[in-house]
Amino acid sequence: MTDPYLQFLTRAAVGLAPVGAVPLIAPGQSAADPLGLAGWDQILLADNPGQPTVYAFARATQPVVLQERLDELCRRLAALGFFQRPITLVAVAVLDGGEPPGLARRLGGIVPSAFYTGLRPVAWVVDLASGTTRKGGGRSFPGAEALEAAAHQSGAASEFDFGEAGRIRSRQVARAQAFYQLMQGRQPFVTYGLVAVNVLVYLVLVLNGGPENGDTLIRFGALVPNLVLGGQWWRLVTVMFLHASVAHILFNMISLVVVGTIAERLYGSPRFLAIYLGSGLIGGLASLIHGLLSNDLNTPAVGASGAIFGIVGALLTLRFQASEIIPVYVRSRISSSMVPIVVLNLLLGAVTQHVDNSAHLCGLIGGAALSFVFPLTRSLDLTPSGTEMRRE
Repeated sequence: MTDPYLQFLTRAAVGLAPVGAVPLIAPGQSAADPLGLAGWDQILLADNPGQPTVYAFARATQPVVLQERLDELCRRLAALGFFQRPITLVAVAVLDGGEPPGLARRLGGIVPSAFYTGLRPVAWVVDLASGTTRKGGGRSFPGAEALEAAAHQSGAASEFDFGEAGRIRSRQVARAQAFYQLMQGRQPFVTYGLVAVNVLVYLVLVLNGGPENGDTLIRFGALVPNLVLGGQWWRLVTVMFLHASVAHILFNMISLVVVGTIAERLYGSPRFLAIYLGSGLIGGLASLIHGLLSNDLNTPAVGASGAIFGIVGALLTLRFQASEIIPVYVRSRISSSMVPIVVLNLLLGAVTQHVDNSAHLCGLIGGAALSFVFPLTRSLDLTPSGTEMRRE
C-alpha cells in the first residue's frame, strides 16, 4: 500500500482501536455498503457508554460536495436510529497536497445543514503533506490524540501500530483504569456530611423559635452587617449553615448533592471542602458589602447558596484545567452543563424577593478562582492491587 491517504486511513483505524472504534465501512468497501453510507471512504463507530462516536473519513473535495455527503450521512444515521441518544460525529476531510489555498479553512467550518437532537458534530481537516490538522470548533472527543498521531506519522500501518499507536493504547488504558478507580474509590462523604450539618442546624432552629423568626436566626449566627462590623466576624462562616424555610433548605441541599457529589470525586474531599468554605466566605463578604452599600445594616442574611455557587464555579472551570486521568470530553461536558444552571439560577434570583444575587455571583466567581488554588485531580498513583495511594 503506497497511497499516503490509504496509509493514513489504516493508521487512523489502528490508532482509534483502543477507544473501541470498529469499521462500519472500510477502505474499498463503500461501493458495496449495506448500510447505505456511501460517499465516505472509511467510517468507524466507537459505541462507548456515555460517549458514542462516529468517525467518517473522505478525501478533501469542494466544500459543497463534502456538505452534501455530510448531510446525507446524517440523514442515513438518523434513519438507522443513531441519534436516539447523544452521539459525536467526527467528519475528517483529508488533504493530499496541492489543494487551493483556503480550502482547509472552509472545510473545517462545515456542519450539518439540519439540526438533529443528540448530534454533536465536529469537523477535522488533515493535511498529509504537512502532517498538521485543523479543528473546526472547540468540541473534544475520544480518540482526538490518536487522530493527531495518525496525521503526524507516515508510512505503513504496521510501523505505526508498533510505535506511536502502542504508546497511545497504553496511555489510554492507564487513564481509563485510573479514572474508573478515581470515580469508584472516592465517596462524597464531605458532601453528605455538609447536608447532615445543615439539616441538623435547621432542626435546632425549629426547636428554638423557628427559622422564620428573625431573632432566632440572629441568635444562631445570621449575617447582620451591623453585628459583623461590631466584631462578630464569625457570622461570615455561620451564615452558610442557616436557612429560613423548608423550601430554602430543600432547594439548597438538593443542589448541593447534585453538584457536590461530582465535584468532590473530581477534586478530592479536602480540596472540595476548601472550595466550598472559601466560596461561602466570599459570598458572605459580598452580602456584607451589599448591605453596606444599600444601607441595609440590620436585615439578617442566611443560606448556603454562595458556597454552592462556588462549587458550580469550580465545575465551570474543568475544561480549562489539566488532568492526566479525567478525560477532556468529560471535563468539557460537565463545564457546559453548568452554564444553563448558572444562568437560570441568577435569573430566578433577580426576579425573586429577598434573594441576594451578589452573594451568588461572588460565590460563583470565588469558587472558579479557588479551583485553580485547589486544582482538579491531575494524576492518581495506584498500588498493584489498585488501591489509591496519592492524588496530585
